[in-house]
Amino acid sequence: MDFLLEIVFEVIIGFLLVYPGALLRWLFFGRKQKFDNYVQKGDVYNFIISFCLIAGLGFFCATIF
Repeated sequence: MDFLLEIVFEVIIGFLLVYPGALLRWLFFGRKQKFDNYVQKGDVYNFIISFCLIAGLGFFCATIF
């Protein structure tokens, strides 16, 4: 059971927290390098950027509705 949960959380972290952060970094830095370089190089930065984006959108939506 633990192995199954580990696989599920790895997929969630991979798709929901790493790729959006890498996309924002890629767009912010002017697309000078390939997108794959941003995905591979800064997992921690991608995670932090995505987490802040998700939390910020959550707070924004909570204040509107």
